[in-house]
Amino acid sequence: MNLIPAKNDIYLDLQRRLFQEARILSAELYDEWLADILSDDIYYRMDMPQRRFREDKSGQRAPAKTPIFNDDLASLKVRIGRYDTGFVWAENPMNASRHIISNVEVFEMDEKSQFKVYSIVELHRSRLNADRKRFTVGREDIWVKSEKGYQLLERLMTLDDSVVLDSNMNFFL
Repeated sequence: MNLIPAKNDIYLDLQRRLFQEARILSAELYDEWLADILSDDIYYRMDMPQRRFREDKSGQRAPAKTPIFNDDLASLKVRIGRYDTGFVWAENPMNASRHIISNVEVFEMDEKSQFKVYSIVELHRSRLNADRKRFTVGREDIWVKSEKGYQLLERLMTLDDSVVLDSNMNFFL
């Protein structure tokens, strides 16, 4: 696969956009995330990783990956709408969370206004005084330039842990 790095100004613009998105998600400004960051055609997916021994060559017979998230805009709106119901007890009081973005790489795509963006996000989440969790996720995005600026068109995430190490995943990465 021959990846062509994006020009520096595009790289910096998209890096700023990723940092802005991280701030918005950490502050739980989900309506802003839906309206400004996400494309109407968003595809947002995280699969449960499959861990195999190196000598295991059964990949062809392995079952399909199990999605943790497999969302479009409508399902993301439903997930976010849950917060307004008052029934998301795990988020009351609000969790403290920080999204840390690193290892950003931006590449040109065949579509002129679309860019492939690789990044790593580390989410630190603390609930009440003693419950602290950390998630590390690799992301492969497609961002598209629109009249609203760069918008997220597709996000495929890979959780580093082979199991979800928390009681819930009521957050976005």
